[in-house]
Amino acid sequence: MPLRLFGIIALALFWTSAAHAADPLVDDRWAVQNVSTPNVVFVDVQSKRNYRRRHIPGAIHTDYPDDGWRFFTEELGVVLPSPIEFARLVGALGIQNNSHVVLVATGGSERDMSVATDVYWTFKYFGHAEVSILNGGLRAFLSARGKVETGDGTQRRATEYSPRRRSRYLAEYDDVFVALGVSALVDHRPFANYLGINKANVTKTYGAIPGTKHLPTDWLMKDGGGQFRSREQLLRLFDYANVPVQGRVISIGDSSLEGSLGWFVMSEILGNRGAKLYTGGMAQWTRRSDNPIVRRVDPDAPVPAN
Repeated sequence: MPLRLFGIIALALFWTSAAHAADPLVDDRWAVQNVSTPNVVFVDVQSKRNYRRRHIPGAIHTDYPDDGWRFFTEELGVVLPSPIEFARLVGALGIQNNSHVVLVATGGSERDMSVATDVYWTFKYFGHAEVSILNGGLRAFLSARGKVETGDGTQRRATEYSPRRRSRYLAEYDDVFVALGVSALVDHRPFANYLGINKANVTKTYGAIPGTKHLPTDWLMKDGGGQFRSREQLLRLFDYANVPVQGRVISIGDSSLEGSLGWFVMSEILGNRGAKLYTGGMAQWTRRSDNPIVRRVDPDAPVPAN
């Protein structure tokens, strides 16, 4: 084959693969246009009740709390599925390794979207290349006049799935402990949890890891809803919170939910390939009494004398 022709073919293959690379976020118009596109699998992460009420035609449903995306143990807190468990879960949904998975939340709040980002992160961690989130969720799809269906929806034929873990996405307990004072640790929980005024049910004690910066998830979404802020807005907010947008950064929540939303913004929107998610979160960190914790505000402390 002539060298020049070989170069043209190679370049064409490059652009073809680039054109099919999945964007982390897809918008409502894209979703409406791709409802029936072969190999695009809409995965609905709403509650079962909301899914039955209305969902994108052909979308399959997965239940985040019950299907095994995360496990909870009293000893370890929040735990990831094993590769075998993940392969069984995704294969049962009829998803193949080359499927373009598009995750659809309700889109009413940052809490809705954090379920999508946590499932997104899990796909990425287990090596799935083509995965996206519908920005604004089902609410955005409806605003774009997308047609929906009701009922129990679609069941796809189960298939074989082969996961391949990518450790660069994950920060484990030891990584967080070693990172104290070295990497940027970012707490994405509500301000009251970060201060130690409130705590989540899954955590054992009040407070935050010393030295963590604070950037709550509702800052990252427009008016606390289901639409991610623009890159320019996010950069301003990260600057205000003194959170780096490049380099080694570990996102932390009470569980992996808040942390995954922060990670998604840093890694997939702002492009920080050094961003990692501590999936154990404060639920795991607070299970060891010797781990350092700082409580900035204690409502039960004695009132200072005037």
